[in-house]
Amino acid sequence: MKPHALLLLAALSAGLSPVLHAAPDGTHDHHAHHARPAQPPAGAAVAAAEVPPLRILLPESGAKVGTQLAVVFETPGDLGRLTMSAPVVGTHLHIETEGVSLMPTADQLIALGGGRYVFVFDLPIAPGERTLRVYWSDGMHRTIDASMQAVKLTVERGPARPE
Repeated sequence: MKPHALLLLAALSAGLSPVLHAAPDGTHDHHAHHARPAQPPAGAAVAAAEVPPLRILLPESGAKVGTQLAVVFETPGDLGRLTMSAPVVGTHLHIETEGVSLMPTADQLIALGGGRYVFVFDLPIAPGERTLRVYWSDGMHRTIDASMQAVKLTVERGPARPE
């Protein structure tokens, strides 16, 4: 069995559930639970140079996955400050596919060491060709485009099966 398959199996057994936001019609609407000012406050936008790098390690582009998924990513960032569970939510992590944005809290991430983390969740999407994105957004949930990392996946029915 491949080493990443073992990691995936171990991570899937953790059974964590993410913060999930989607509009009732399935469109992307992760803002619904947050009050939004009419105008963004001055300085609200975060420059790409101010956020730590992100990199998706698993799954790899082209992977076939089930509806239960473990995303392994790497960042030197302090996830105690960069998730929805931060004392003051500002820049934070988003994991998104097909208009559904997941915003994990720090306790939903499994630290692997060396700035690597696993996030385990059920994909709330139908099977088919999909793009999984991991990125930072600011406190107003605006995507910090320069941080965007993406992989193409084929989602199959049921949990992934190790090769």
